[in-house]
Amino acid sequence: MKFIHSVCLLFLITSCHFLPSKEEDKVVATVFDAELMYSEVAGIIPPRTGKDDSILMSRNYVRNWITKQLLLYKAIENLSDEEKDIQKQVEDYQTTVLIYRYKQKLITQKLSEEVENEEIEKYYEENKVNFVLSTPIVKAVFFILPKTAPHLVQMRKWFKSEKQEDQDLLDDYCITHAKKYDDFHNNWIEMKFLFNLVPGDVTKLENELRQNQKIIKEDDENYYFLKITEVYKEQNVAPLDYVRDEITLILKNKKKIEFESELEKQINEEAVRKKHVKIY
Repeated sequence: MKFIHSVCLLFLITSCHFLPSKEEDKVVATVFDAELMYSEVAGIIPPRTGKDDSILMSRNYVRNWITKQLLLYKAIENLSDEEKDIQKQVEDYQTTVLIYRYKQKLITQKLSEEVENEEIEKYYEENKVNFVLSTPIVKAVFFILPKTAPHLVQMRKWFKSEKQEDQDLLDDYCITHAKKYDDFHNNWIEMKFLFNLVPGDVTKLENELRQNQKIIKEDDENYYFLKITEVYKEQNVAPLDYVRDEITLILKNKKKIEFESELEKQINEEAVRKKHVKIY
């Protein structure tokens, strides 16, 4: 190998960003009969790359190329003729890739990405048994207030109230004064994700959350407020809006499978009709 010589040449390669002509091209490294050319290494350096980065990229490329050639040599040396016969594998892989690309092109052109609400609701009603919750889910509001925040007495009244006008006032207050404000009111989350938000023993907090919809905790500096607005317990069927995205994905995959099945059926029928296929 000429590895030491090739490394020296890299400084020349990385200081110039041009591809040499065939007459100017030089061998950078050899492994047995394989040769790595100057132009190949120079070609992997993006324009305007700094000198240090260019040298690093070039060295890594040469090192990886040498390792690859050595492994290839060992493979050829140690594998049987049968093991080295990869032509069928290459052909099978090429066939698989071409078919996949053709199907994806047709799917993009002819299969709508939209899934109607009626389809989602119908699937949900017919498959509720598949959407039983293994853990409780909730909609909630959580915020942290410093003990120095103003109007805490009034804020607590808003927090305990169920009136929409009070909730709007609480929302405005939290946006202005809260250290952290998470409104999960419109999105279901697993109850266990709330455990790390509030200080205290996790087991006790879990039991408390199952009994109380409003929890207030404190430490030396802050108050922690957690209000659960809705809850679905484990072993209940999940609400539709919690599993809507999952059902949408299921229906899209189902449509894709049906499309591919119909495509295969049609091309077989067409081939038979046009006598492109003969079975002996």
